[in-house]
Amino acid sequence: MNPFTYMFPDELDAHLQDAQSAAVLPIGSVEQHGPHLLLGCDAYIAHAIAAMTAEALPAVLMPLIPFSWIGGLRPFAGTVDLRPYLTMEYMEQVCLDILQMGFSRLILVNSHGGGREAVFAVARNVHKKTGKRVLSTYPSQLYDNFPDIPAAWPKHGVTEPNDWSAYETSELLGALSYFGKKNLAVQVAANNSAALAEFGEIQVNIAPQSYRTASRLGEVGHDYTHECLHVQPRETVSQAGGIETMRLMAEKIAQAARV
Repeated sequence: MNPFTYMFPDELDAHLQDAQSAAVLPIGSVEQHGPHLLLGCDAYIAHAIAAMTAEALPAVLMPLIPFSWIGGLRPFAGTVDLRPYLTMEYMEQVCLDILQMGFSRLILVNSHGGGREAVFAVARNVHKKTGKRVLSTYPSQLYDNFPDIPAAWPKHGVTEPNDWSAYETSELLGALSYFGKKNLAVQVAANNSAALAEFGEIQVNIAPQSYRTASRLGEVGHDYTHECLHVQPRETVSQAGGIETMRLMAEKIAQAARV
């Protein structure tokens, strides 16, 4: 199935004739992910999982929404931070227009933690307005509900449970490889090694108490205070592990969308 922007109108019309026609919409962010990762880290990961999901269903892969509400990265360069209400209004209008084309189902693949509740809320609103199925996903949600996803990491050398820094770096490397950007993946791996040499594997909690309290309560009300607080450099990362876990996530999303 071609991505949406590569389709001719007659190809889209043919797909919409299927009573189970589906569209997959990736949602990312533009923000600092530590000194070693790309500003578009979330976008690459979301786009790769969405593309794998579209292959598995099959479904039409919609263009990526690159901007959203950020949360705690405002102090650092590289952030494009939409206000929450603007993010939700924009996403909702995009979703409504997609479904009004005639798709029977819509899958939102979000990889940005700061905006996950907003995406869930948009999915609920769009379902209520259209009566059509809208599935919204986020990686930690999939990890929590499908143990075989985190169970894949140890064979790739990532043995620390819930090491989201290792997961995210590995998934970015996997996404870059999936999209054929191997030179960029090499640069990310080199940057990770350089950050390790400068900062080490940060084992202590470098966040102030106010941040830790806010993090337990939700995503609002804090800013990051260290350039490695968002995604910390890790000795053990695996491009192959990133690809496998993203494919597992895509399989679970596709299974849920078929029900």
